[in-house]
Amino acid sequence: MAALLALDELENSRVAHELIRLRLRVPIVHYLTSIHPKPLRMRWRQVHGESPHNGKLPDSVRPFITNPMMLAKLSSFVALYNRLDEGAGRSVTAAMLLSAWEVHGRVGSGGLDINAAWYAIRDVRSRIVGWERCARCQAMYIYEPNVSHARSCPFCRLALAKARC
Repeated sequence: MAALLALDELENSRVAHELIRLRLRVPIVHYLTSIHPKPLRMRWRQVHGESPHNGKLPDSVRPFITNPMMLAKLSSFVALYNRLDEGAGRSVTAAMLLSAWEVHGRVGSGGLDINAAWYAIRDVRSRIVGWERCARCQAMYIYEPNVSHARSCPFCRLALAKARC
């Protein structure tokens, strides 16, 4: 007979299931929930009908910043996460990531990979990338001098591009 799970274990399992449904990579779900990777991989196969992705995970959010629009999406997600996480804790939690993802889905423009969103929050909070305020528009954005699209405010850059059209 299977043992019953405690309420916090049930919630952790529910959150892990939702994150897998959203295609968050299994090693990240394992990191966030402490659930062993083997049942997480089995859950992935049940949900998606295929094996989870293999291969090396990126080291940071940098590879996801491919253009000003993606930088704006990632920056807006981090700003939303920070606003919802009033404790402004250093670590990213599975429940907060899921909550922010749900809210972002209602107000955001879509087209954002949850893996990129997780890396963005983690990297800003651990200061792997900068979190700057634009002197012109006052918006906060991810700043990374080693990524050409992340050297200036993406919101101002997108507004300027739209004004030229």
